[in-house]
Amino acid sequence: MTQSIVLDHRRLIAQCASEYDTMAHSLLSRLKALHEQGPALNPGSLIDFGWSLLQIQAHPQHWVVCEPAYDSDPITWRPEVNETLWVMQQQATLLAELNLVSGQRTRGDQWLWLQPDALTAPDVYLNRSEPSHAQDSGWYIRADTTTNQKGDSRARAIMAGTLARYKPEWLGVLALPIGCLARFEQNHLTAIFDARQQRIYSTQAKPIRLHTSETSDE
Repeated sequence: MTQSIVLDHRRLIAQCASEYDTMAHSLLSRLKALHEQGPALNPGSLIDFGWSLLQIQAHPQHWVVCEPAYDSDPITWRPEVNETLWVMQQQATLLAELNLVSGQRTRGDQWLWLQPDALTAPDVYLNRSEPSHAQDSGWYIRADTTTNQKGDSRARAIMAGTLARYKPEWLGVLALPIGCLARFEQNHLTAIFDARQQRIYSTQAKPIRLHTSETSDE
Protein backbone atom coordinates (compact mmCIF):
# COMPACT_ATOMS: atom_id res chain seq x y z
CA MET A 1 0.00 0.00 0.00
CA THR A 2 1.02 3.61 -0.47
CA GLN A 3 0.38 6.49 1.90
CA SER A 4 1.03 10.05 0.76
CA ILE A 5 0.98 13.71 1.72
CA VAL A 6 1.68 16.92 -0.18
CA LEU A 7 4.66 19.11 0.68
CA ASP A 8 4.69 22.43 -1.18
CA HIS A 9 2.80 20.99 -4.17
CA ARG A 10 5.04 17.91 -4.30
CA ARG A 11 3.58 14.49 -3.44
CA LEU A 12 5.62 12.56 -0.86
CA ILE A 13 4.83 8.84 -0.58
CA ALA A 14 5.66 6.07 1.87
CA GLN A 15 5.30 2.55 0.50
CA CYS A 16 4.56 -0.28 2.94
CA ALA A 17 2.55 -3.43 3.52
CA SER A 18 -1.12 -2.81 4.29
CA GLU A 19 -0.77 -3.72 7.98
CA TYR A 20 1.52 -0.71 8.46
CA ASP A 21 -0.77 1.86 6.82
CA THR A 22 -1.62 3.59 10.10
CA MET A 23 2.04 3.79 11.12
CA ALA A 24 3.02 5.06 7.68
CA HIS A 25 0.38 7.79 7.92
CA SER A 26 1.80 8.83 11.31
CA LEU A 27 5.29 8.87 9.81
CA LEU A 28 4.20 11.16 7.00
CA SER A 29 2.39 13.44 9.44
CA ARG A 30 5.61 13.74 11.39
CA LEU A 31 7.56 14.58 8.24
CA LYS A 32 5.04 17.24 7.30
CA ALA A 33 5.39 18.83 10.73
CA LEU A 34 9.19 18.83 10.39
CA HIS A 35 8.90 20.36 6.93
CA GLU A 36 6.68 23.15 8.20
CA GLN A 37 8.97 23.85 11.15
CA GLY A 38 11.96 24.07 8.81
CA PRO A 39 14.36 23.63 7.36
CA ALA A 40 12.25 22.37 4.48
CA LEU A 41 12.59 18.73 3.45
CA ASN A 42 14.00 18.06 0.01
CA PRO A 43 15.45 15.14 -1.95
CA GLY A 44 18.53 14.02 -0.07
CA SER A 45 17.16 15.09 3.31
CA LEU A 46 17.92 12.63 6.11
CA ILE A 47 15.37 12.16 8.89
CA ASP A 48 16.17 10.58 12.24
CA PHE A 49 13.08 8.46 12.90
CA GLY A 50 13.01 5.84 15.63
CA TRP A 51 14.89 2.74 14.53
CA SER A 52 16.04 4.20 11.22
CA LEU A 53 17.63 7.11 9.48
CA LEU A 54 15.29 7.75 6.54
CA GLN A 55 16.05 9.56 3.31
CA ILE A 56 13.84 11.39 0.82
CA GLN A 57 14.56 10.58 -2.81
CA ALA A 58 13.18 12.25 -5.93
CA HIS A 59 11.26 10.26 -8.54
CA PRO A 60 9.89 11.82 -11.74
CA GLN A 61 6.32 12.25 -10.44
CA HIS A 62 6.82 12.33 -6.67
CA TRP A 63 9.21 12.05 -3.76
CA VAL A 64 9.67 8.77 -1.86
CA VAL A 65 10.58 8.05 1.78
CA CYS A 66 13.36 5.44 1.69
CA GLU A 67 14.82 3.24 4.40
CA PRO A 68 18.41 1.96 4.61
CA ALA A 69 19.39 -1.55 3.60
CA TYR A 70 21.82 -2.13 6.45
CA ASP A 71 23.11 -5.41 5.04
CA SER A 72 24.53 -3.72 1.93
CA ASP A 73 28.05 -2.29 1.84
CA PRO A 74 27.97 0.59 1.35
CA ILE A 75 24.45 1.15 2.65
CA THR A 76 21.85 1.56 -0.09
CA TRP A 77 18.28 2.85 0.15
CA ARG A 78 15.03 0.94 -0.43
CA PRO A 79 11.95 2.88 -1.66
CA GLU A 80 9.78 1.57 1.18
CA VAL A 81 9.50 1.69 4.98
CA ASN A 82 8.40 -1.86 5.82
CA GLU A 83 11.40 -2.87 7.90
CA THR A 84 11.51 0.41 9.82
CA LEU A 85 7.84 0.19 10.79
CA TRP A 86 8.02 -3.54 11.56
CA VAL A 87 10.95 -3.11 13.97
CA MET A 88 9.30 -0.15 15.69
CA GLN A 89 6.09 -2.15 16.04
CA GLN A 90 7.93 -5.08 17.67
CA GLN A 91 9.75 -2.80 20.09
CA ALA A 92 6.60 -0.89 21.04
CA THR A 93 4.75 -4.18 21.62
CA LEU A 94 7.44 -5.44 23.98
CA LEU A 95 7.67 -2.20 25.98
CA ALA A 96 3.89 -2.14 26.36
CA GLU A 97 3.79 -5.76 27.55
CA LEU A 98 6.46 -4.95 30.13
CA ASN A 99 4.60 -1.81 31.26
CA LEU A 100 7.65 0.31 30.52
CA VAL A 101 6.70 3.92 29.86
CA SER A 102 9.72 4.37 27.63
CA GLY A 103 12.77 2.46 26.55
CA GLN A 104 16.09 3.53 25.12
CA ARG A 105 16.26 3.25 21.40
CA THR A 106 18.89 1.60 19.28
CA ARG A 107 19.20 2.94 15.77
CA GLY A 108 20.04 0.55 12.98
CA ASP A 109 23.32 2.26 12.13
CA GLN A 110 24.64 1.96 15.69
CA TRP A 111 27.09 -0.78 16.57
CA LEU A 112 26.71 -3.76 18.86
CA TRP A 113 29.15 -6.47 19.92
CA LEU A 114 28.50 -10.05 18.88
CA GLN A 115 30.15 -13.34 19.71
CA PRO A 116 30.27 -15.17 16.36
CA ASP A 117 28.91 -18.40 17.83
CA ALA A 118 25.86 -16.56 19.18
CA LEU A 119 24.25 -16.68 15.74
CA THR A 120 23.92 -20.47 15.90
CA ALA A 121 23.86 -21.13 19.67
CA PRO A 122 20.63 -22.52 21.19
CA ASP A 123 20.84 -20.15 24.19
CA VAL A 124 21.77 -16.51 23.67
CA TYR A 125 22.04 -13.52 26.01
CA LEU A 126 21.68 -9.88 24.97
CA ASN A 127 23.02 -7.49 27.59
CA ARG A 128 22.97 -3.68 27.41
CA SER A 129 25.57 -1.61 29.21
CA GLU A 130 26.49 2.07 29.12
CA PRO A 131 27.56 3.05 25.57
CA SER A 132 31.14 4.24 25.14
CA HIS A 133 30.34 6.67 22.30
CA ALA A 134 27.41 7.94 20.22
CA GLN A 135 27.57 5.13 17.66
CA ASP A 136 27.77 2.44 20.33
CA SER A 137 24.37 0.96 21.22
CA GLY A 138 25.71 -0.63 24.40
CA TRP A 139 24.47 -4.10 23.37
CA TYR A 140 26.64 -7.17 23.74
CA ILE A 141 25.36 -10.52 22.44
CA ARG A 142 26.90 -13.74 23.67
CA ALA A 143 26.25 -17.45 23.84
CA ASP A 144 27.31 -17.87 27.46
CA THR A 145 27.35 -15.96 30.74
CA THR A 146 31.06 -16.24 31.52
CA THR A 147 32.44 -13.61 29.16
CA ASN A 148 31.87 -9.94 28.56
CA GLN A 149 32.68 -7.44 25.85
CA LYS A 150 36.09 -6.53 27.22
CA GLY A 151 37.12 -10.07 28.05
CA ASP A 152 36.29 -11.89 24.83
CA SER A 153 38.60 -11.33 21.87
CA ARG A 154 36.22 -13.25 19.61
CA ALA A 155 33.54 -10.57 19.80
CA ARG A 156 33.18 -8.35 16.77
CA ALA A 157 31.33 -5.11 16.18
CA ILE A 158 28.44 -5.23 13.71
CA MET A 159 25.80 -2.74 12.69
CA ALA A 160 22.58 -3.37 14.61
CA GLY A 161 20.50 -3.16 11.45
CA THR A 162 22.17 -6.24 9.94
CA LEU A 163 20.28 -8.38 12.48
CA ALA A 164 17.15 -7.86 10.36
CA ARG A 165 18.66 -10.34 7.92
CA TYR A 166 20.25 -12.81 10.31
CA LYS A 167 18.28 -12.67 13.58
CA PRO A 168 15.12 -10.55 13.24
CA GLU A 169 13.69 -12.09 16.42
CA TRP A 170 16.31 -10.21 18.45
CA LEU A 171 15.31 -6.78 17.18
CA GLY A 172 12.32 -6.43 19.48
CA VAL A 173 14.48 -6.18 22.62
CA LEU A 174 16.87 -3.53 21.30
CA ALA A 175 14.78 -0.69 22.76
CA LEU A 176 15.19 -1.99 26.32
CA PRO A 177 16.97 0.38 28.75
CA ILE A 178 20.62 0.20 29.80
CA GLY A 179 21.23 -2.57 32.31
CA CYS A 180 18.69 -4.99 30.84
CA LEU A 181 19.50 -8.56 29.86
CA ALA A 182 17.34 -10.67 27.53
CA ARG A 183 17.62 -14.42 27.08
CA PHE A 184 16.60 -16.30 23.94
CA GLU A 185 16.26 -20.08 23.83
CA GLN A 186 15.84 -21.70 20.42
CA ASN A 187 15.15 -18.24 18.99
CA HIS A 188 12.33 -17.56 21.47
CA LEU A 189 12.44 -14.79 24.07
CA THR A 190 12.24 -16.56 27.45
CA ALA A 191 13.43 -14.05 30.07
CA ILE A 192 14.24 -10.39 30.62
CA PHE A 193 16.05 -8.94 33.64
CA ASP A 194 16.22 -5.26 34.50
CA ALA A 195 19.19 -3.23 35.72
CA ARG A 196 18.55 -4.45 39.30
CA GLN A 197 18.74 -8.04 38.05
CA GLN A 198 15.04 -8.47 38.72
CA ARG A 199 13.21 -10.76 36.33
CA ILE A 200 10.59 -8.64 34.58
CA TYR A 201 9.52 -11.26 32.07
CA SER A 202 9.65 -15.03 31.75
CA THR A 203 7.85 -17.64 29.70
CA GLN A 204 6.00 -18.65 32.87
CA ALA A 205 4.24 -15.30 32.76
CA LYS A 206 1.97 -13.94 30.05
CA PRO A 207 3.69 -14.66 26.71
CA ILE A 208 4.93 -11.78 24.60
CA ARG A 209 4.08 -12.27 20.95
CA LEU A 210 6.90 -10.83 18.86
CA HIS A 211 5.99 -11.54 15.27
CA THR A 212 8.31 -12.84 12.58
CA SER A 213 9.54 -10.55 9.82
CA GLU A 214 7.70 -12.39 7.04
CA THR A 215 5.73 -9.26 6.21
CA SER A 216 8.76 -6.96 6.16
CA ASP A 217 9.66 -7.95 2.61
CA GLU A 218 6.23 -7.38 1.17
